[in-house]
Amino acid sequence: MPAPHAVWTTLVPLMALIPAIVCMLDITRHPNTRTLTPGTWLAICAFGNVLGLIVYLRYGREEHR
Repeated sequence: MPAPHAVWTTLVPLMALIPAIVCMLDITRHPNTRTLTPGTWLAICAFGNVLGLIVYLRYGREEHR
């Protein structure tokens, strides 16, 4: 059985990565954004982690899809 800290060191990065992947998939499926280009939003979501995801959902995602 693995040590408890080994499980957490695996789960925490995955929990941070999954929302970023979901946002990036949303950008590629719906490339019409409000303010910046889709490529810029992909970079913001990839490198901005949680703050980048929140900013995209608030300011980048088109309201009517």
